[in-house]
Amino acid sequence: MGVIRLTEADWRLFAALRLRALAESTGTDDAEYRTEMSFTGTQWRRRLRAHAQFALARDDRMVGLIAAHRASPGSVYLYSLWTDPLERGRGVARTLLTAAIDWGRELGAHTVTLRVHRDNAAALGVYRALGFVATPDAAVGPQSPGPADELTMTLTLS
Repeated sequence: MGVIRLTEADWRLFAALRLRALAESTGTDDAEYRTEMSFTGTQWRRRLRAHAQFALARDDRMVGLIAAHRASPGSVYLYSLWTDPLERGRGVARTLLTAAIDWGRELGAHTVTLRVHRDNAAALGVYRALGFVATPDAAVGPQSPGPADELTMTLTLS
């Protein structure tokens, strides 16, 4: 398995992987899928400039994706973690999370924050195993509080 940080040159790969993730998780009738389906190359490249996007390849096939951005000088926010349904339970999420957390460390971040659906037991297990703990929404910083069915979790980096 190999994690890569996608660059602007990878925009076609990113677009295909992101649309695949959205189609699988929310469906092709979802408003976000329809919006992103109409993105131009410029819009995909802009997204890759604005936020770090990490993808995981296994046997020449992309099987996972996670996005990260610097929320403040001391914190990183992770979002849009997706793993191919055929690869779930095989360490893809943990590998992607580790890459994104390491990226945050390289930036000098002290905390990493994310949100997860309260009923997503598999994701909660992975996050807790990495040291994430539930925190009040106020800890997220500039992001607005999440929906009531989401839990904010934070990892303190040492």
